[in-house]
Amino acid sequence: MSFSIITTVLNGEKFITDCIESVQNQKYSKDVEHIIIDGGSKDNTPKLVRKFSDKYQNINFYSEKNIGIYRGINIGLNIAQNEIIGILNSDDFYNDGEVFNNIDSEFKKNSEIFALHSNVRIFRRDNMNKVYREYLSKEFSPKDYLKCHHPPHTSFFIKKIIYKKFGYFNENLKIASDFEYMLRVFGKNELKSKFVNKTFVCMRSHGTSTKNLKNVIISNLEVIKSFKLNNLKVNYLHLILKIFRKIIQIRL
Repeated sequence: MSFSIITTVLNGEKFITDCIESVQNQKYSKDVEHIIIDGGSKDNTPKLVRKFSDKYQNINFYSEKNIGIYRGINIGLNIAQNEIIGILNSDDFYNDGEVFNNIDSEFKKNSEIFALHSNVRIFRRDNMNKVYREYLSKEFSPKDYLKCHHPPHTSFFIKKIIYKKFGYFNENLKIASDFEYMLRVFGKNELKSKFVNKTFVCMRSHGTSTKNLKNVIISNLEVIKSFKLNNLKVNYLHLILKIFRKIIQIRL
């Protein structure tokens, strides 16, 4: 199988090196492309990425000013040439060098699998020796997604044909478009994703949706909007439980 990894970045000079190296350090012998979409960084991010793209031929660097995260991902999806799509945030990285080998093996076990997801480990942004939160995932049913229960989108690896069938990310949602996508594809349209009980992705805490109280509020308003966009009824109890699940997984 072949992989296209999509990374969007804006002023990410502090962590982009870890992200890129985690892709390049994969012990995978088949085709891998790393598509990096820059939204008009004003720091050294473009310089760093171009340095890596000179070194590694499989890096495809694209830059456009004033584009949001999901517009950037959609650009990457249009560029992607390979069979399996993974989304790796610019401040995230793969847990070890066997991630693609493990994913390849899982897809080959069953040709009817179109998506899979894993556990995610979240570190404190300022201390990589301190685990902030463990997201221990599970097998999800369509009802789980309708109850606001889903894995982080960066833990997903999805066959490109699924994006072609169900569409890309909604660019009108600025923070929770990943939620809307999973609700639409895995909830409403009942696509099954296989759970692999491994940790493929490591994240740094305080991403866009939890950066501050304003973003938390906007994110949850967009979650409500996601249900309405898909003509689904919102259960506010499930929304409250979604917030609570994040809290109880935090390590103090």
